[in-house]
Amino acid sequence: MSDNLKSANSAKTGIIFSDARFEQKLTIDEVSERTLINTKFIKAIESGDYSDFPSEGFAKAYFIKYQNFLNIKCEFPSIYMQENRKDQIVKKSVAVLNKSFKKFIIVFILVVLIIAISILLKSLLVNDEIQKVEQVIQEEALYELTEIVNTNNIYEDLQVDTALTMEPDLPKNNLQLIFTEECWVEIYSKDVLLESQLFNEGDVYNKIIQKPYKVVVGNAEAVSGTYNTIKIDFITNANRLNVNTIIFNDE
Repeated sequence: MSDNLKSANSAKTGIIFSDARFEQKLTIDEVSERTLINTKFIKAIESGDYSDFPSEGFAKAYFIKYQNFLNIKCEFPSIYMQENRKDQIVKKSVAVLNKSFKKFIIVFILVVLIIAISILLKSLLVNDEIQKVEQVIQEEALYELTEIVNTNNIYEDLQVDTALTMEPDLPKNNLQLIFTEECWVEIYSKDVLLESQLFNEGDVYNKIIQKPYKVVVGNAEAVSGTYNTIKIDFITNANRLNVNTIIFNDE
């Protein structure tokens, strides 16, 4: 988020909010408790500095909610540049390696080393001793490879079982979001904003949408969901503001 999200206009608007709160003899903590708005967002609106908000849509949602609570009427300050919208949310994409595959590679390397040692032993040991050593080596290598194959089969079976048990009745290309707390959501298709909405605890959102698209959530811990019955991880790559962007590509 840019550090330059404050202007003379936004500061004047913030004073209107703080004056209204003082007139109603309310503290920031009391407002937060009654509106469920985080205190840092209340302070941001009253100071006119919107750098703590993850996006313009997120800021507008809480601006309107606080405004309605105080029963005042203000224009949202024009501090956001349209061309900077894409820079307001940090994009992260972390590739997760398959642990079973890594283990397979390690065992494969060990088997190659064992075979190399076996060849070396052939030049040093008597034929009978060589046969005994080779038999032990082969049995150990076969056991390790069998364990890896079994582990991979179990992992694949679990993936298949999980996919089969996740809401099979949902239509194809269905995005489903379930909310446990208040959460701001934006949905884009080819950089076109399709949805910009504040959801509350207990809300369930369904949308038929084809790839490519992306989902931006303003409170990653408050939402869970699936796409084509596959579970979506909103928490792993969330930034310090608990904002996360999930990108669904064609591949």
